[in-house]
Amino acid sequence: MLLTAAFMLAPAIGGCSQQKYDVDTRPPATAGHAEIVLTADKTGNGQLSMELEHLPPPQQIDPSLQYYVVWATADGRDPYKLGVLDYDAKDRTGKLDATFSDDRLTLIVTLEKDATVSAPLGARVLEQVVIAPRR
Repeated sequence: MLLTAAFMLAPAIGGCSQQKYDVDTRPPATAGHAEIVLTADKTGNGQLSMELEHLPPPQQIDPSLQYYVVWATADGRDPYKLGVLDYDAKDRTGKLDATFSDDRLTLIVTLEKDATVSAPLGARVLEQVVIAPRR
């Protein structure tokens, strides 16, 4: 099930276009909220910035869990790892910056025991289709 998002297209600023999504997480990471911003410059380079807040520590959900891992998939391909959230347990926030090249992606955040996993194995706490801004 895909989460619905408040969808807003921001005006081009300094030669870059921007697309922003506001998304809530789902159980077992209830009450979390994500802001996803995709930017693209006129050369076609894409940058993704994801900031999450109100995320419970993974160990609070299950003592064996340690990480929030971010994945992307496009055009029916297997998910690939964008990275591990830089998680701050005190503030209950997470952040990830990554590059992208596809025009349409499904972003996935999972809870994982190991940061080196090569496929999403844990519970999906966020899943959102995003569309890159016009380049």
